[in-house]
Amino acid sequence: MNTKTKTRLKMPYIILCIIIIACLAVYIFPLIFSVVTSLKSSEEFYESIWALPKEFLYSNYIEAFQIGKIGAYMINSIIISAVSLVSIQVFALLAAYALSRLKIPHVEAFLLVLLLLQVLPTESVIIPLYIIVSKLHLLSVPYLATILGYVGWSLPGTIIILKNYFDTVPIDLLEAARIDGSSEFQTMTKIILPLMKAPMVTCLIMNFTYVWGELMWAQVTTLLTDKGVTITVGLLNFQGQYGTNWPLLTAAIVTVIVPLLIIFVALQKYFVAGLTAGGVKG
Repeated sequence: MNTKTKTRLKMPYIILCIIIIACLAVYIFPLIFSVVTSLKSSEEFYESIWALPKEFLYSNYIEAFQIGKIGAYMINSIIISAVSLVSIQVFALLAAYALSRLKIPHVEAFLLVLLLLQVLPTESVIIPLYIIVSKLHLLSVPYLATILGYVGWSLPGTIIILKNYFDTVPIDLLEAARIDGSSEFQTMTKIILPLMKAPMVTCLIMNFTYVWGELMWAQVTTLLTDKGVTITVGLLNFQGQYGTNWPLLTAAIVTVIVPLLIIFVALQKYFVAGLTAGGVKG
């Protein structure tokens, strides 16, 4: 193989590397900019937004928690995220198992409805959903309306993903468990559930990313109350009368991003395994 041929074969690989690096730069640069800005004073920021801080002001993070109430907002987000994720995982797991392994008629039609609900834009149902929760007086209950919206929007996609993975579990394994006298619930929890760790973590990470960073529905459900305000809505409170304190705002933004990074780094091996597990059958 001559040099020209080798170069021709390497070109797609080089182009792919360039594209990946460019995409990484697009995602990483705003994070780096936020971290650098969060350590500046307001004067330094307006003097030069690109310069490194002369003195690292870690006190910006303390002020963000004290003045901007980021700590209270984060507690609200943690409660909403925890309850939402547990509800999504439990309901989706039960529904996916039933659709995959129980003899339910018209499963294909049900999955089609779930798919249509998944691709339906969230913005198109916010007003009807707000009217419903308002008429039911659920807005007066902290967290409840926000959680119901997140669970409803996340369930269709999670059910579809878990159902597809349930389909890959060998039927002989389930039949052997039934012969041994195992109930459907015992079969699901003791046999299938341990095999579903990777896809469940994949769904957990994707749903957590959505719930933790969602703004529109969280803002709508807290328009008339200051209880249950999430951290994304709380970031809007940094808008002052004469402008925005950008160092404090970026400190709060970094605080929002850090939990996402921690969750992903801690569970990345399961996330990657969940994305690739369905690619090969055997």
